[in-house]
Amino acid sequence: MEDNTYLDLIKSLTLEMLSVSKKNIKDGIDSLVNKDEILADRVVEGDKYVDELELKIEDMCIKSLRNLDKEEDIRFISGIWKIITDAERIGDYATHVADSAKVLASKPTLKPLIDIPAMAENVVDMISRCESALESYDLSYIDSIWELDREIDALYDQVFRELLSYILETPRLITNVIYLTQVARYLERAGDHVTNIGERIFYIVTGKRIKRGNIQSES
Repeated sequence: MEDNTYLDLIKSLTLEMLSVSKKNIKDGIDSLVNKDEILADRVVEGDKYVDELELKIEDMCIKSLRNLDKEEDIRFISGIWKIITDAERIGDYATHVADSAKVLASKPTLKPLIDIPAMAENVVDMISRCESALESYDLSYIDSIWELDREIDALYDQVFRELLSYILETPRLITNVIYLTQVARYLERAGDHVTNIGERIFYIVTGKRIKRGNIQSES
């Protein structure tokens, strides 16, 4: 049987990876709102650590599989392996947001940013809830993440429609519109990856599959 201390270390590193990805999302949006290229560069640089954590945790998962003999431990490693893949993608989206912020920093502000930061706030909230659920195995923390993701999707649709109208009314600002639309899309995708993480945590704790908040029947 695998030493529980080793599994605890894998869990701790996974929580750290989630925390860094979450911070990068927040800082990426802050760099966009405040036209802060230095902060944007920090986000890009910080993503390297996310990638390093993914590789480290992956190696640890591979090594641990040689010694596991309990179903819940195997389930834990299987779930963690999926979680770090989603966390790495969230980190990538944070980097893409920061790259867009750097481009837009020198361009005129299209409009006050309200909905896009609201999308990011939901993503950050969802990740925090997943962190708490994974740390404590208390699934009540993730009860609301699917509703938060639906809010992100609705905000994305709203942002897309609004930005499309700017293209029609002010064609000279098309670059701003394209990059802001991409940012909204990155956040929408990040939200999807957080729901994947929530589903994996549910599987780790219960051994059951869940999709969009609904437990999947065994077939």
